[in-house]
Amino acid sequence: MRKKIFKPIAIGAATALISLASLLSYAIGLLRDKVIASNFGTTSLTDAYNSSFLIPDILFNLFIAGALSAAFLPVFSSYLTKDENEAREIANTMLTAATLLIAVLALVAFIFMGKIVPIAFENADPEMQANIISMTRLLLPSAILFAISNTLGNILMSYKHFVAYAISPILYNLGIILGVIFLNEQFGIHSAAIGVLVGAVLHCTIRIIDTTMTKFRYKPQLKVTSPAFRKILKLMIPKSISLIAWQINLYIFAVVSISLIEGGFTAFSFARNIQSFAVSLFGIAFATAVFPYLTNAASTNNKVKYTEHIQKTIQRILFFTIPAMLGIMIMAKPIVEIILGGGEFDANSVQLTTIILFFFAISVPFESLVHILARGFYALHNTITPMIINITAMTLIALCTIFIAPKYGVKWFSIGFSLGLILQATLLATLLKKHLVEFKFKEFTISIGKTIAASLTMAAIVVILSPISDIINPKLASLARIAIGGGAFFAVAALIKSPELSSVKYILNRIFKKKIHEKT
Repeated sequence: MRKKIFKPIAIGAATALISLASLLSYAIGLLRDKVIASNFGTTSLTDAYNSSFLIPDILFNLFIAGALSAAFLPVFSSYLTKDENEAREIANTMLTAATLLIAVLALVAFIFMGKIVPIAFENADPEMQANIISMTRLLLPSAILFAISNTLGNILMSYKHFVAYAISPILYNLGIILGVIFLNEQFGIHSAAIGVLVGAVLHCTIRIIDTTMTKFRYKPQLKVTSPAFRKILKLMIPKSISLIAWQINLYIFAVVSISLIEGGFTAFSFARNIQSFAVSLFGIAFATAVFPYLTNAASTNNKVKYTEHIQKTIQRILFFTIPAMLGIMIMAKPIVEIILGGGEFDANSVQLTTIILFFFAISVPFESLVHILARGFYALHNTITPMIINITAMTLIALCTIFIAPKYGVKWFSIGFSLGLILQATLLATLLKKHLVEFKFKEFTISIGKTIAASLTMAAIVVILSPISDIINPKLASLARIAIGGGAFFAVAALIKSPELSSVKYILNRIFKKKIHEKT
């Protein structure tokens, strides 16, 4: 049974699987937010909970995530095609080093957390600081588990195993939900932090199981002087700097929002999670699925295939994210009410989150493009260029947060974010252009033109249907507007023969065929 589930998957099936799993994961992730919002609202408690992720995430992003996302997969994949034994040694070294390093750093952070938090969050009251300290200590072991799990995830992708990679985020979110549901009365907001730890265990376990279905077998090794590992270290540094630039921005968001308004950082986090739905479902899913094939094309110097992968992925991403952007902007308040409204999440919470979400929506296509454009450079073993561009964008975001948001309000958190992502996507595309061979500009222009036409039609219909909220239940009316608008988009896309519609049909066919196969 395990061999039937955990096995290599081709690029089309991988895209379908990751897209569907991302959809389910983010649906459960929004349910997670609903559970947290209805139980705790946008308060200093939830601000403390969201702030408690910062230090564990900094540890993971500074020392591990950069190596995994930009360096390990290309290097491991290239060795896998040349010398499988050497590839295994690289993976063993990475897995051992990542686990030991994060474990040591987590232990040090655990010991000194009582001194770190009062300095880092000096504007927070003593009770909030105490909550951040205790919940951060609860979350630190999750950094160790994610170091293991994400290393295994990259190994699995190299072997074209995508099932556990796709399912693990779903299990993570379920862990948080179960933690709040069953432990809330006893532990309060700490139940969510306990749920994170449970989710991290599930996230890691499913990937361990899938890894046993590959040829890789773990053996503790620390060949840190090998040329391959040194290459990973060299490539990871720029990406790690980029990731830390974002973590610094999150810290700035937290500190500024805590000083501006209670629950501001929580509203930002909720809005960011909603905005990330489309980014993850299309931008990250498509870029992740194509990345192993992109690295293969680059390693064999097949520039035409490399370009084809990038162009098709860009067109597919924009086909889904342009209408998503317009839809979220038009329906921001109803979306927040449907997903988060109720319980402790009152009208003020809805309004605060809506304002931030509206401007966050602008970034959806641009952030989605960043994932494939950056991977275009990573496949070429170039992490310097994306780093410089990322730092430039993060600097713009930080300046907006520090100097404009305190004067003009928390909406500038998401306005600044969108401006930074627009700049980042533009610079990445401009500099990647010289590596593209036989890019079909006419095909690209026609594709984007048709996507925009279908999106504008969808937006017009959603606006025209707004009066139905006065006739039927507002939430039901909002769901109807979303469904009709989405249907109109795909109908117009089919009518004008948008080429990206074929990718939707392909994914649906793959799903349908898979279900038939499973029944037989």
